[in-house]
Amino acid sequence: KNQKVKQNATFGMAWSRSARSLRSTACCTFAAARGGEEEQLALLRQIASDVKSRPPANPIPANFHLSSGDAGSVTRREPLHELGKLLYQRFADEVAKQLSPTEVAAEPSMARIARVHSGEQPVNVNHVSGVCYQAHSVLANHQDGPKALYTMSVALGCACDFVVGARPATSAGRFKNLRSGAPATLRMESGDAIFFDGGSIPHAIPTIHKGTAPPLWHQALPK
Repeated sequence: KNQKVKQNATFGMAWSRSARSLRSTACCTFAAARGGEEEQLALLRQIASDVKSRPPANPIPANFHLSSGDAGSVTRREPLHELGKLLYQRFADEVAKQLSPTEVAAEPSMARIARVHSGEQPVNVNHVSGVCYQAHSVLANHQDGPKALYTMSVALGCACDFVVGARPATSAGRFKNLRSGAPATLRMESGDAIFFDGGSIPHAIPTIHKGTAPPLWHQALPK
């Protein structure tokens, strides 16, 4: 990995299946929070050797696998799954504090996270993946699939614009479970996390803000 990639990149990590502020749009509700620098540094050191990137001329972000499988599987890295569970629990606790039962019941993603808080439906993190965005990378607007997929995503590195809600331009990018409306843009700084239904809610990353990675970024990555 060259120095340019290390200085001007964002890693997006997603914990699939199963907060400090709650943000609402016309089409969805999602929760956002930020982790401390020590947590970010520890996570970066865990994943640095696994990151894959594309050639500078290619604007498509590079996906990479981090962990999956049942407990004890050779493809499973338990600390990453435990971190995913911790993030879900943090969001669940904040949702319970900040939203009324009526507000929670009105939004499927919040109702799901509320069942984590109550213990009715504990978190079952079965897949952890990453995406490497370089300064020129663009993630096109899309849904993750034809059904609800509740996902916890964390940004590490340079800040990025995370856009949710815009209706995909072509039918090829739309599924029947689509929930779209007035788009909302959230600038994600390093350590920010978002919980939302990526299967139903269209989302995109049109911009990486070059040179905004915190100092810990350079401490964690190999020279």
